[in-house]
Amino acid sequence: MKQLWVLMSVLLLAACGGDAGNCVRLSGGAKYCLVDGPAPQFETEQTATVTYAGNTMHMLTRIRSGKDGLHFAGVTPLGQTLIQVSWENNVLHAQLPPGAGDRLDGALFVALLQLAVWPAERVREGLSNRLTLIEQSGRRIISDGDRTLLTISWEGTTLPYDRLRFEAPASHLLIDARVLNEADAS
Repeated sequence: MKQLWVLMSVLLLAACGGDAGNCVRLSGGAKYCLVDGPAPQFETEQTATVTYAGNTMHMLTRIRSGKDGLHFAGVTPLGQTLIQVSWENNVLHAQLPPGAGDRLDGALFVALLQLAVWPAERVREGLSNRLTLIEQSGRRIISDGDRTLLTISWEGTTLPYDRLRFEAPASHLLIDARVLNEADAS
């Protein structure tokens, strides 16, 4: 249960409250609005490590993305579902832990995935005016011109990436997700 509260605190600090509609605040006050349209096609199960302020939490994630939208589930290592979020036809659905709905924005999960795997031109549509997306080999950087707000890096050449990493320096947040192999699951 402590891990759940660590996760909610981390995501809450990263999001700092959502805007009306399907927009979320990212680290450093940046805003990203979810974009609609076809999602890249992939399905994956990952192990994710979330580190914030000396606290570390481990969870498993299940992600399905494609023509029917984006579906995300976060579960404990023992399989208890913590979070379910979907983005279909420009509509967000989120099932969050009891009492977390007013403090945790389900759109943040979709936003992080869009920032990482959607085509760069689509991601730019969702960024607030003062933000830029710098795309380099194996990584993306979201910047406000003066500072890096979010760095997303990956290993692998096709979706789902073997490893996906989010670093938000202003909030001291690190999310490191790696695809589960069949050997990992047994």
